[in-house]
Amino acid sequence: MILISNHLTQLDQFKKLKNVVIRINMAHVKDEEELEKFVNVPYDIFLDYPKGRSKPPRPTLHIPDALKMMRKYKNIKYFAVSNIQTNSETQMIISTLPTHVSFVPKIETWMGVVKLDKILKNNPIKYIMLDGEDLYTSVYNDQEMFLDLKSRAGRTCANNNVTMLELYGVIFNG
Repeated sequence: MILISNHLTQLDQFKKLKNVVIRINMAHVKDEEELEKFVNVPYDIFLDYPKGRSKPPRPTLHIPDALKMMRKYKNIKYFAVSNIQTNSETQMIISTLPTHVSFVPKIETWMGVVKLDKILKNNPIKYIMLDGEDLYTSVYNDQEMFLDLKSRAGRTCANNNVTMLELYGVIFNG
């Protein structure tokens, strides 16, 4: 799966892309009207909710707002939630999703990596998103621990036949 930011679809170079999924980070959405504009497109949508986000921008919409859009728009195929650390939280989120939406746990802490095997063994998960920057910060910039945890997450995903999505590069436009 190749995810691209919904903001890239505003650039001419990206308007004709095929076989991509559009990621909408709900921290960057001001209201329901804007979210509806973002999801009402001819692409599959990956909706990303930043639970526990403390840095700006902070989300003004919440999980019930996302669920409302998922029920209305069948092209929302994936729903990610940040800072997933427990099996019970994962099961609770999955139980609320429409059947056409796959849950994607976003792993950002050492605890999330440690609990990942249990999360994957007990839930119908095809993808996880590993946020390397936040994981690195969560281990107080300990490079060795970060690399060990990243490797562990990769092995856990491979052992459970789950694809690990990671950030590859950044685009600057001027």
